[in-house]
Amino acid sequence: MSRKRIILAGITVCVLLATVAVALAAESLTVTAAFSPNKLGAPTNVHGTATIHSTNELVPTPIIKTTVMGPAGLGLNVEGVGICNPATLEATLEPKACPTDSKAGFGGGTGVLELAKEVIKEHFTLNFFRGPNENGHLVLLAYLNAITPVSVQLVLRAQVVKEPPPYGLGFTFVVPLIPTLPGASDASAEEIFITLGAPNAAYYKTVHGKRTLFHVKGIIVPKKCPHGGFPYKTEISFADGTTNTVKGAIPCPGR
Repeated sequence: MSRKRIILAGITVCVLLATVAVALAAESLTVTAAFSPNKLGAPTNVHGTATIHSTNELVPTPIIKTTVMGPAGLGLNVEGVGICNPATLEATLEPKACPTDSKAGFGGGTGVLELAKEVIKEHFTLNFFRGPNENGHLVLLAYLNAITPVSVQLVLRAQVVKEPPPYGLGFTFVVPLIPTLPGASDASAEEIFITLGAPNAAYYKTVHGKRTLFHVKGIIVPKKCPHGGFPYKTEISFADGTTNTVKGAIPCPGR
């Protein structure tokens, strides 16, 4: 066989292998996001959901990284927000170890694993806290807790950074592989929901000798809404090396 034919054959094999890899590990991803309240320049809660399905396996491939990007102009005011020590949270694995005023949100979802061709589902909860700044960036801590049939307690952390336009504030959580039961697959997620923000939280501060109540602003809706709504982007990377990206937009506030 000529050298040219050998090269062409090698290229063909590589293409076929790449195609098989994509076919063997395909996940569909659906994402939603909303502001509540949705009012320009106002403190808000951000609600988000993600639904993951495998197109050709019983359960989705495990998630190893999640990146969320909000719209340009999204504000963040953490005055009055406490700080949770990640070392304390990791040592106790109890959300109550974090100061109440450090809580930044909550969430949960449904985890899945496969054992002997059977799909086993498990509910988990998420609690978000503000952590100590790192390299000049705010840090978001996420405490994941699942009880049965597999006990899992994890503390994840992400720096809050500014993403390029049309996006703004964003963060990335790196997720380790989570072993489950003997002979079963590593844990993955089928459904996730989160709520971030604290527009209803308040604290007292002494100003000119007078004790005054201040409301925590937290996340603030941009002052202007571009045509088509507030853009956002979610990227989820899986253990098989694939990444799914979903772009969407939160509707502009009504007049």
